[in-house]
Amino acid sequence: MKLELTYDIEKVLFEVVKRTVEVLGLEVEFIQDNYVKLSEDVSSERLKEIAKILATYGIIMGQEDKLDLLVQIKSLIKKYVQGDYDKNVPISTMLSEELGYSYSYLSNHFTSKTFTTIENFYILIRIDRVKELLAEENRTLSDIAYRLNFSSVPHLSSQFKKVTGLTTTQYLKIKKNTINTFN
Repeated sequence: MKLELTYDIEKVLFEVVKRTVEVLGLEVEFIQDNYVKLSEDVSSERLKEIAKILATYGIIMGQEDKLDLLVQIKSLIKKYVQGDYDKNVPISTMLSEELGYSYSYLSNHFTSKTFTTIENFYILIRIDRVKELLAEENRTLSDIAYRLNFSSVPHLSSQFKKVTGLTTTQYLKIKKNTINTFN
């Protein structure tokens, strides 16, 4: 049997972190924007335990250091794509202004930690958002291209094909067939 899974990555992350911390007898005060606040201070040994368990899920944990900067960059890019920032302001300017570092520094830091560029990450996040918006039946490619700051529909289409290997039409057809298979 084949099942299609739809999930909210934020909820999944929250549950994985919460359960991991609770298994170790600790309590989560809150989780927000990739930050976790524990209800009490924890020894470095306990932090290593938490980090080791979370790493098995592909979650990297850091403390008030440069890893936080990486998390902040990713979080701001996601918010930018969601429309929380003026799309007339280039992403490089927004990141520099929000984080207080030159874009060159942020770019080098990001690449050294992720082995990809901010621009590539930004494209991936936009394509993920395109997929979400394509699922909304009343959305046109023109509307999506404008909303996500693509220069044109052909630009959106070429980026989509480059990232997914499919045209938007092929993607929708596969998605529709997959949904029909399970209904």
